[in-house]
Amino acid sequence: MNKHTAIVIIASFIIAGPFVFASWNIYGVQQIQFVGTEEKKINYFDIINNGEINLCNPNPFYVIFDKMEVIMIFEQKDKGRFSIQGTTLPPSSVTTLEGKFRSETFQEVQYLSLHFDGMFSGSAPIRIDPSKFSIATETHTTIIGIIPYSITQQYSGFDFWNMLNGEDRELNC
Repeated sequence: MNKHTAIVIIASFIIAGPFVFASWNIYGVQQIQFVGTEEKKINYFDIINNGEINLCNPNPFYVIFDKMEVIMIFEQKDKGRFSIQGTTLPPSSVTTLEGKFRSETFQEVQYLSLHFDGMFSGSAPIRIDPSKFSIATETHTTIIGIIPYSITQQYSGFDFWNMLNGEDRELNC
């Protein structure tokens, strides 16, 4: 192999490296799972008051994000946002992260959280239509450190509650 071919091959790896890393990271962000712990189940009321949530990174590599928001939606209106500042999640692990919840109608969100927690756990009757409650997650990251990219995922309130409490699926952490 001549010298110019070797230089082109090395340059190709150097140029492609950041794009490969960014692709892995975007894939990794999409695989993040919200979980409770063995000791304590997670519920909506705790999230809006204590400001902690557990994230599972099932990938064998680090995942980096700049910001994550869990948006509570009732009757197609944004009722509040739980925001987590960016971090790096270690591979194959569960990480507890603190965040801040903000809402213009905090008392209404407290009532809805208590009601849906009781309803989804089976300890309270259905008084509000659960199909009107949903959760959206927005995870913001960057490609090559400069191009903003966000991933949005939508869940029903019941599906997200089950995901928080490890029901209906196995974790890879």
